Amino acid sequence: KLSSNLNKIIATKLALYVVPRGDFIVVGDLMRSISLLIYKPEEGVIEERARDYNANWMSAIEVLDEDTYLGAENSFNLFTVRKNSDASADEERSKLEVVGEYHLGEFVNRFRHGSLVMRVPDSEIAKFPTMLYGTVNGVIGVLASLPQEYFQYLQRLQTALNKVVKGVGGLSHEQWRSFSNERKTNEAGTGSQNFIDGDLIEAFLDLKRDSMEEVAQIMETNIEDLSKRVEELTRLH
Repeated sequence: KLSSNLNKIIATKLALYVVPRGDFIVVGDLMRSISLLIYKPEEGVIEERARDYNANWMSAIEVLDEDTYLGAENSFNLFTVRKNSDASADEERSKLEVVGEYHLGEFVNRFRHGSLVMRVPDSEIAKFPTMLYGTVNGVIGVLASLPQEYFQYLQRLQTALNKVVKGVGGLSHEQWRSFSNERKTNEAGTGSQNFIDGDLIEAFLDLKRDSMEEVAQIMETNIEDLSKRVEELTRLH
């Protein structure tokens, strides 16, 4: 019965991916981004609760938590959307708000909850939920959901590294990681939104001593403490 109703709902969509979570169903559409459906067992119907109104050509989707959903699209970008459960107006509740954007540079075709390594029980990062992604080129990567304080710390470190580490050929890291496709471009090149580039963070360990000192000064700490925090992060993979 559920499958029959779902077929009726997605008749107007080109649904490529369907991820259930309780009574909610997250749908990835070929051209219409992410939609959130709800199954009402008492009435035996499925209704659209909210959707992202951006025209993203989806290549993979997954549920991060009850309110937040992760998507990959065909221009090598990742993005996250969140349902506005607390909004007072029906119009706002019908929209999935884009809360994160990141240009990965790889065509992701699969997400899976999991980890590549054994977790150390007494480690701070052992508590971070992780997700794996696979790409058409055979790349396997890791995404981690970070607590706000830890995220803000790494965001400051990322900013400091961007001031010290120069891109090959003068390429700006912020421009490279800015969400961009045929329908939407970050003209200002202000970088990713609510994503941290783990590769850039871990590049700190490969810097020369004087560059490490420069980054540490910007962070108002010492090299040893910074190295310890970054080395902890490498245990995610």
